[in-house]
Amino acid sequence: MSPQVTPSEEVSFAAAKEQNLAFKETVAEVQKQIFTGEWRVAEYGDVPERCDEGYEFFLRRNLPEGFSFNGEGPQRMADLRAWMTENGWQLAPSPTYGEGIENIVIVAGKPEAKVSRLDVDMIPGSAADGTVDMLELRATSTCEPGDAAALLEQLRGPLQAVPDETGVPDLESPDATPLFERHTEG
Repeated sequence: MSPQVTPSEEVSFAAAKEQNLAFKETVAEVQKQIFTGEWRVAEYGDVPERCDEGYEFFLRRNLPEGFSFNGEGPQRMADLRAWMTENGWQLAPSPTYGEGIENIVIVAGKPEAKVSRLDVDMIPGSAADGTVDMLELRATSTCEPGDAAALLEQLRGPLQAVPDETGVPDLESPDATPLFERHTEG
């Protein structure tokens, strides 16, 4: 027999699902500017984590193994920065690194679209060296009111020593419908 969901839990879950969808759709728009194919899923982004006033989500995506912009990586990052500026992202100054570190990093936020921070971190590859581009995208949602632990239990079921992570994809296109269902439904 499954536990009854109270009306307030129903409202909280519906709000969390809506927040998660808005967050992931905003991040997906950035992903599409970089690569429209399937990205490797490092952290899916559906686990509510505690923050000051409630809960937030965190996701991490990587370009597919062996991906290359064919020497165009730095220009693609400059184009992405311009696109983000034109589309309402609040960009932080680009970090600078010491000699020999070639990372190109964009740090931005779009709180009105539920993204408090988005980092796009690229290490350009070199065809001459036989290396490929490495790009990781990390995003944290805005902190939303609610109980992270109660939402997590609704999503994953009662706490277990070894959580059941079935159903979370290894690869996902930015156009895919994000998963966010109760453990009893999904």
